[in-house]
Amino acid sequence: MTYYDSHVHSKNSKDGVPSVDAICERAVSMGLGGVAITDHADVDLGESELDVLRALEDDVSAAREKYGGRLEISMGVELGDGNHNQALAEKIVSQESLDFVIGSIHRQRERKDYYYLDYEHEDIDDLMRGYYRELRELVRGGCFDVVGHINYQIRYMNAAARARLDLSLYYDILREILEDVARAGKGIEINTSGLWRGVGFTIPTLEVARMFRDAGGEIITTGSDSHRAEHVGLKLDGALECLKAAGFRRFAFFKGRKPFFHDI
Repeated sequence: MTYYDSHVHSKNSKDGVPSVDAICERAVSMGLGGVAITDHADVDLGESELDVLRALEDDVSAAREKYGGRLEISMGVELGDGNHNQALAEKIVSQESLDFVIGSIHRQRERKDYYYLDYEHEDIDDLMRGYYRELRELVRGGCFDVVGHINYQIRYMNAAARARLDLSLYYDILREILEDVARAGKGIEINTSGLWRGVGFTIPTLEVARMFRDAGGEIITTGSDSHRAEHVGLKLDGALECLKAAGFRRFAFFKGRKPFFHDI
């Protein structure tokens, strides 16, 4: 089985690590078939986020020349909170250099990124319902190829906060959102960060992957969400196990904003 990592961040991301070349070296050493470099562009930061793509384009072009024949390399973007500024979201995703767009919710309007929240003092029900309101807006805006790391916030909850969470309470609204995604001919990703960060499951979970399949969804990608070269490709086998258990027989890798399918 050849693995494809469709969610990798380079030096052009806000975290400052690693280089596209280091990512590709790691991917080749692991025997990956392809990587999608999907650096962050968050609409709340304004039009300067277009510079992220301009900087990345040169690095990806050089990497394609260096690793051609050994590794498929897609240039992508993780568009953060695109529903907060639909006009800018559309401008970002219209860039011709893009192969792939992940649409993600990282925070609710006027609030911090879920990474920074103190979950001991959060109303978990309010937080979850707010997340799904934002996610529904993002999906209806259409500025994505796949929805990234559904239920992202769970990755940062401590054990006590997770114990207060019953995901089944939100399945009705999530099912409707996934039906919208499938009906639009778009996809979701299975993000392995929950496995290599020690959460214990993929983001989203097997149950959500099954829900997407039942909704008629066909397009699904696998990605590590790595911000360090050593995390590239981690636990992709776990993502494919999740897909198989959910009833999928293939996964997608994007080029030119179109999905190309690989059998599991």
